[in-house]
Amino acid sequence: MIKEEEKLRMIRYAVKSPSGHNTQPWKFVMEENSIIIQPDFSRALPVVDPDDHALFISLGCALENLLIAAAEMSYKAGISFGHKEDWMDIRVELEKSDAVEKDPLFGYIEKRQVTRSKYRTEKLPQNDLDELVKTSDTKDVVIRPFVTDEDIRSLLPYIVEGSDNQFKNKAFVNELVSWIRFSEKEVLKKGDGIWGASMGFPSVPRWLGKFIMKKIVSAKSEAKRWRKTIPLSAGLMMFSVKENKPEHWVRLGQAFQCFGLKSTQMGLKHAHVNMPLEEVGVRQKLMEGLNLQNETPLLLIRFGYADALPYSYRRKLNDLVE
Repeated sequence: MIKEEEKLRMIRYAVKSPSGHNTQPWKFVMEENSIIIQPDFSRALPVVDPDDHALFISLGCALENLLIAAAEMSYKAGISFGHKEDWMDIRVELEKSDAVEKDPLFGYIEKRQVTRSKYRTEKLPQNDLDELVKTSDTKDVVIRPFVTDEDIRSLLPYIVEGSDNQFKNKAFVNELVSWIRFSEKEVLKKGDGIWGASMGFPSVPRWLGKFIMKKIVSAKSEAKRWRKTIPLSAGLMMFSVKENKPEHWVRLGQAFQCFGLKSTQMGLKHAHVNMPLEEVGVRQKLMEGLNLQNETPLLLIRFGYADALPYSYRRKLNDLVE
């Protein structure tokens, strides 16, 4: 039987994963020789993620971290998906083995972060780009890099249109604001959400943060910000699934987490630019414009060189583990 402290250690690394608005929509059940990852739909984002694909992508990220941590502790892992009436869990069976190969990306789990600042204009060497794509490669997911100035500019109209649609939608803004933690006091209390400091914002009372987000930040100001920010990226990476269903969403999360860890190893930062893929109408335009067939793009990530910002917080394990 695996010791409880070993399973808890694996889970500590699993929860260092990214999730939409840092909602951390996962629960963990520890059994004798396994860990089950379950979706926590109380932390879903019904406005920006109505079909829960981003939630399951987050579970895939947590799964990948858990597998890497298990290998570091010399455990072989087997994965199976369990289907309930309206949801799916992920079972990880663990077996001690001296033959398990350790992953060099383990050391970057705690260093990786979503960095929402502007990036420097440096470009990524081609061999590094090839390695980045190779690391994230999986048979269920299509990975498309956009690294030339022309390719990056080709995505900008879709990014701006997606952002416009969202910031003109009061329900979207209200959902986003509900997950922003405007002060350190607030983030320490909650242990989740987007900490204002992790976006480079000063600490302000919640009433002032809400006023700024709802009265000063606008579709126009966001469009202006993206037109300045996107061209500074070393590139963008688009992740698509071959089948638009939960198992493939999880696989996409695993691929994205490998990308995040490898980019961290290379000294790169990354951040989500998902607006054109979250807005279904804009996503359809993008798919037609890029002539994408037999795949559904669900994740768009910008990457480049930048300094680190404060790290987002995570909830206590007692709230996550059964």
